[in-house]
Amino acid sequence: MRARAVLRWTTRGSVTVGVLAACLVLADVAETTPRGVNGRIAYVNEVADKPQLFTIRPDGTERARVRGAVRWAGNPDWAPDGRSIVAEVETASGAGVSLIAPDGSTVRNLTPKGYQGQPSFSPDGRWIVLERDPKPGDNGVWLMRRDGSGLRRLTRNPFMVAGGECGCDTDPNFSPNGRLITFVRVKQDELLSALFVTRRDGTGLRQLTPYTWGVGIKHDWSPDGRRIVLTVNAHQVQPDVSANIVTIRPDGSGRVDLTRFTGGTRHAFAGSFSPDGKQIALRLEDGGRYSLAVMDTDGRNVRKLFTGSVPPVTIDWGTGR
Repeated sequence: MRARAVLRWTTRGSVTVGVLAACLVLADVAETTPRGVNGRIAYVNEVADKPQLFTIRPDGTERARVRGAVRWAGNPDWAPDGRSIVAEVETASGAGVSLIAPDGSTVRNLTPKGYQGQPSFSPDGRWIVLERDPKPGDNGVWLMRRDGSGLRRLTRNPFMVAGGECGCDTDPNFSPNGRLITFVRVKQDELLSALFVTRRDGTGLRQLTPYTWGVGIKHDWSPDGRRIVLTVNAHQVQPDVSANIVTIRPDGSGRVDLTRFTGGTRHAFAGSFSPDGKQIALRLEDGGRYSLAVMDTDGRNVRKLFTGSVPPVTIDWGTGR
């Protein structure tokens, strides 16, 4: 991930398949975590060419930059209890993962050495899954305890080359019952990417979407475990093709298009489901204008929270307390 880790995530930007793996994915919806109360939405804006962490209420009020001990951070993920945020930070010596208080008053670096990012919590808040480069050309998804201990590898991207931009296995997310982890596998940077799933021990790797979908880095599970929201055509290789938001079932079937922009000038990018499972936070793009918005899970009732000249990225909706 090198020093460009945070900035890469803020842009738009061999598989074992078998009956057992397919049954595992389908069975995942049987047990789910309870729905939560909607809290604040976290996102990242660039300020003076540095990614800065912000939060906002879902009605568009009380927009605030997370200051305090936070200099700059990206790729936030709320803890299940809404009391902390895990995020990617970058220093002169590398990129790491830190626990951050929502007001920025405390920052705890969990990975002081090496290059890692794209963290997210397990549903019980005891584990963090992340992307990690232990050495050049050795990218993959890893798992560690909330305190940074017990680090172990789950996947290895087969397309990563030393000194290259990607392949990468990125944006790992737990299923609501904690049994599975989905992630985006980048085969060719800014061109070919697909959604994959694995068990939390790294077995049962399975591809859920074609590489030709051009899946965006950010995706999220619905609280009931029945749908995954993601962005297709995110890389916009063809200038006249728009990025749009879709949902799929956990086995990769049942695609539903929630937005239907065409022409390559207007786009929609997935953020995350609301904790109550009734809405989705997203980014809208129209020329040089960018909006943080929310919509119903069927794609209706789109409501913009704010619009500006800087895109709000890596959007995550936290639980209220």
